[in-house]
Amino acid sequence: MKQIGIKILKIALAALLAVYVVMQVELQDRMLGPETKDDTPRIEVFGLLHGDWRTTAWEFEFKEYAAHITIPEAEPYARLSATDLNAALDAGWEIRPGFLTILGGIRMGWFLIGTALWGVLLVLAAVRWRVLLLAAGIKTSLSNALRLCFVGYFFNNVMPGVTGGDVVRGALITRGLESERWKAALSVIVDRIIGLIALLTLAAIVLGWGLFKATEESRYPNVLGKGVFLVLAATLLGGAAYLSRRVREFLGIERWLSKLPGGNTLTKIDGALSVYRNSLPRLATAYFMSIPLQICGVLSFWAIGEALGAQIRIADDFVIFPVVQTISAIPVAPAGWGVGEWLYGTSFELFGSTFTLGVAVSILFRLTTQLGFGLIGGLVWVTSSQRKREVHLIPSEK
Repeated sequence: MKQIGIKILKIALAALLAVYVVMQVELQDRMLGPETKDDTPRIEVFGLLHGDWRTTAWEFEFKEYAAHITIPEAEPYARLSATDLNAALDAGWEIRPGFLTILGGIRMGWFLIGTALWGVLLVLAAVRWRVLLLAAGIKTSLSNALRLCFVGYFFNNVMPGVTGGDVVRGALITRGLESERWKAALSVIVDRIIGLIALLTLAAIVLGWGLFKATEESRYPNVLGKGVFLVLAATLLGGAAYLSRRVREFLGIERWLSKLPGGNTLTKIDGALSVYRNSLPRLATAYFMSIPLQICGVLSFWAIGEALGAQIRIADDFVIFPVVQTISAIPVAPAGWGVGEWLYGTSFELFGSTFTLGVAVSILFRLTTQLGFGLIGGLVWVTSSQRKREVHLIPSEK
């Protein structure tokens, strides 16, 4: 009964976030008047954009017009030429394209670059996971690791959070194993934690660099920097303490672990994870592999943002992307939908863009990386001759 209540609460929260995001998205093209010196709301003029709004080759067709608005040569229901628009922009007006206009103006070159970078990320992720499997004594081929990564991506689209497919990936890798099943399954958790540490490391580097530049210090909110450093430090210290024999002996983990509810299962999990104490070089290898992997992820998101004209700096995306992806991993909505859009929209507003652009970039990014690559994973899964039997069968040596 309690689990049902939690599921209902998650669904309700996801629905509320989705409704909030939809209400915040600007569907209609508009122009915003110059900022006022007092608290008077800025003038809004709604209409229709023609052409590429990111260049000077566009026009604005008015649908709603107020006579007191002083835009050069503007008449009710008339088109404002590019020359007149530039004059209006110089006078402090801003153009705010609607959601569909943003998506319709996609630049395919940047989009394809972003897609290709995510493909590179998936290959590197499979290599990293294989390194961790070998550290746990599990042998499997790189092609099988890559295949299961794609299959996990497919299940990401229907399970809560952006990492829900990891559960399926962990289950599939154990098929055909007569021993070491816990080690194989929990390698997925270790893989995800190392990826999280590497991703937050990139954000911490950018935030740390900003502390040394007076012009950048105010750009990143203090709560954002503190949160990143706190989570990163807690993860690193917690992981180091857990793997340390001295700390474990001091805390008596082996003694009290079996006394907890579900102690037998917890002991098996602990035994499976503790194998990495003897594989620190491979853990280090997996971490350093994660740096270029996560850089590919950030650049993929940035490129797709450029495809839609997001105009967010690369440095800012190295803060936005890690934070949003980390929070989106919390299992609330399937694939993190709703949560990610709200976070990206809010982040884009914070860094000088618009909520609508943030949502548009988030949706295109998810449709490309999660749904697009996920469909490839689904095709791999459906057509696999091993789908109903063992998924990998290269048993580890005892």
